[in-house]
Amino acid sequence: MAAGVLVIAVTLGGCATPGSAQSDPPNRAQSLWSARTDFVGDNSRVAQLADQAGFGPAGTFSLSLQTQQSPYAMTVAFTRLDKPFDALDFSASSTLMLGLVANLGEVSVTSGDHFSSLTESDASTALGFDVKELGRDEAKLTAYLDLSRH
Repeated sequence: MAAGVLVIAVTLGGCATPGSAQSDPPNRAQSLWSARTDFVGDNSRVAQLADQAGFGPAGTFSLSLQTQQSPYAMTVAFTRLDKPFDALDFSASSTLMLGLVANLGEVSVTSGDHFSSLTESDASTALGFDVKELGRDEAKLTAYLDLSRH
């Protein structure tokens, strides 16, 4: 029987260049657009996307992917944070992951006893449109990135 959780053994952190999460929106949009994937089980693409979505600059983390049954999910587990957990807002990075991984239904972020989670439904409600549009319409992705910078 296949395991229901795939842990990406590569520890990610410091992978992003300084300011990469706030880089030029058209370039960032193009980079994110190119990194999108249909499947949460595409671990190398999901790991690359997690860093590009903005988790990398927050600290050192590992990913676990729940791929056995829907809703598919990923957990970003921080082993080191550059700021206190409560001082960080992971909603934009989580929203990008939900939008750019077609079958991803939930993103959880943990660090020690701290936990936050965002579902596809909650992200769509906050956006006012289906979060999956970020992965289907490059103009919507670019507009979202522009809004999230301000």
